Amino acid sequence: MANPTPASTLASKIATGAFDVFLCHNSADKPQVKQIGEQLKQRGVLPWLDEWECRPGVRWQTLLEQQIENVKSAAVFVGAEGIGPWQDMELHALLNVFVQQNSPVIPVILPHAPSQPALPLFLKEMTWVDFRVADPDPMAQLMWGITNVRSSGPFQPPPRPLTADRPVPPAPAGLAQTLVGSWLVQITNPWGMVSQMSLQLLPNGLFRGQSTTPLGIMVVEGQWQIAPTNQLSLQGQQSLAWQVMPYLVVIQFVQTAPQGMTGITVGGEQTVWQRVG
Repeated sequence: MANPTPASTLASKIATGAFDVFLCHNSADKPQVKQIGEQLKQRGVLPWLDEWECRPGVRWQTLLEQQIENVKSAAVFVGAEGIGPWQDMELHALLNVFVQQNSPVIPVILPHAPSQPALPLFLKEMTWVDFRVADPDPMAQLMWGITNVRSSGPFQPPPRPLTADRPVPPAPAGLAQTLVGSWLVQITNPWGMVSQMSLQLLPNGLFRGQSTTPLGIMVVEGQWQIAPTNQLSLQGQQSLAWQVMPYLVVIQFVQTAPQGMTGITVGGEQTVWQRVG
């Protein structure tokens, strides 16, 4: 039996509600935390973030209390604004529950945090994950803290990256022909726009795109494939600031047309595609 891919692992966790890590953060740091959450999902780790998981019409405090009792670990993010008022209340609840469960609570220092971030006393005694430095790799450190599995090298999602002796496989006809070209892609959820990307899909099965994030311009590139079920896979790498990391997105198209399309990602975000030019 083939080993599960990060995408299939994530899909299984989404189906069962098996969250790996609760993302505790100041609302002022939400854009950076969402970016890190997306990177975790690309590695098969399912994060719980209020904006992604709280259904409209339901008290988010109640859902939060339920997840604190079930989630396997917590990451406490500290940015330029320090610990927020509600985040401080979350920390006390997390501390009580996670100490009893012997589960990790991981302090995560965001890139724009001050040189001496103000941490609650109990967090100062724990090993930090510091996104202000490149070595050790902060994403690898965060994955280690969440999964208790230490990476022996850079994360490489299957299949292998394309090489000169491994040609790009031809894409199926039909929707594949429609996809070739330049697109403006908006990724949205029930709370508003998450991100916007300029994306170019080439006839030879390669893609390149870029989007503006709170951490700078993110560039993505790699291989695209479309399955007969109208499921698009974008796989390659993303470059952001000093970091180069794997990139994997799977989109199931719902409506398709030459000038505009809609679809949903494995993570549950809605995508709206508009042709450019």
